[in-house]
Amino acid sequence: MKVVHNNSGVKTVIQQSSEGKKAIYKSNEGKKAIIDYYDKIMSTCKTSFRTNNIKTSFGDTNVLSFGEHKNEKAEAVILLHGSSTNSAMWLGDVEKLSQKFRVYSIDIIGEPGKSSENRPELQNSNYGKWIAEIMNSLGLKKAHFVGNSLGGWMALDYATYRPECVGKLILIASSGIQAARISFLLKIIPLMLLRKNSFEKINSIVYGDISVEDIDKRVLEFGRLIMNDYKPRMGSIPVFSDTELSKLTMPVLYIAGEKDALLYSKKSAERLKRLLPDVKTEVLKGVGHVVYNKVDDILSFLQ
Repeated sequence: MKVVHNNSGVKTVIQQSSEGKKAIYKSNEGKKAIIDYYDKIMSTCKTSFRTNNIKTSFGDTNVLSFGEHKNEKAEAVILLHGSSTNSAMWLGDVEKLSQKFRVYSIDIIGEPGKSSENRPELQNSNYGKWIAEIMNSLGLKKAHFVGNSLGGWMALDYATYRPECVGKLILIASSGIQAARISFLLKIIPLMLLRKNSFEKINSIVYGDISVEDIDKRVLEFGRLIMNDYKPRMGSIPVFSDTELSKLTMPVLYIAGEKDALLYSKKSAERLKRLLPDVKTEVLKGVGHVVYNKVDDILSFLQ
């Protein structure tokens, strides 16, 4: 446990697990290869952006901001990526989103981006408090949130911690609504240990019916780099209680794949509809855990 004073003099208690103190990369060379490829992908972005290094009591956090120069009074949208990736995953979405909104894409701490390698426990609203510090540094009192997979869990952690600060909440194949499928863990862990031909096998499980030919080659190459040189989070992701989810009084959009091998998408949709007063759900036929090309649906919901 660590007590830190932030710039406003407020004490923040950080619950750190032993995992939070471990290196998340397998080597310094591997870390450099991942960050270099991240920069390479972002150098192709057609939308101008600014890089912010935000100091938080949980560790330095890298935030990319898009669209600020177009309309300083536009509503803000926070993007939170999935596990074992970084803000580069939003490259195909930020151009459209930033035409209407100020967009901030956060590299989640403890993931293979440019933020701190610290991994606080997924308890005690640690990540909700972390996002609150980022919001304060950005001067944002309220924002819409879009979270993918683990990023969906992070968005939920903040939305249940500070519901009054969330305009609309979009959850894409989000963790935290139902427990993960045991069958997925039984398949994926041996493959991660075997390594030989495991990348292709893992892709076939995660992507569902999406053909490899339809996936951007940069995405595949980046995924291979991360798998080879990064140590992913292990252990179960906590599920939010009925009481916690009932705090989500804002409009919520849930999008997930019918063939999600990791999460129970239909059960998640049903639970949200049972608990929330204002929720729209889309369970996509033939789609696995990876959901893409939904930026138009996101824009429609936000507007």
